[in-house]
Amino acid sequence: MKHKVRLTVIDKKLFPELQQQYCANPNSGECPCYHVGDTFIFESDGGQGIFWHMGLNTLTKTSMVPDTVAGGPKIPHCAEAWDAIARYIYTGR
Repeated sequence: MKHKVRLTVIDKKLFPELQQQYCANPNSGECPCYHVGDTFIFESDGGQGIFWHMGLNTLTKTSMVPDTVAGGPKIPHCAEAWDAIARYIYTGR
């Protein structure tokens, strides 16, 4: 049985005061890996699924160059984002 979950980036937040306090680079700015409107489809058909690839090639819509977006054909989702969303994707499937 095939299951799908769609995920869309609806907002990006930046908290400069927390970056100043906690980040190794306090001026790192907002995340360059995701953009508002990016859409991803996570599918499962009983095989290994997306977990083993950290969502590589799940990007279906972006306003940027797909090769530069996490989840696109060349860049898997970053470990922090994947850790935050993977359990919800599996629950949704």
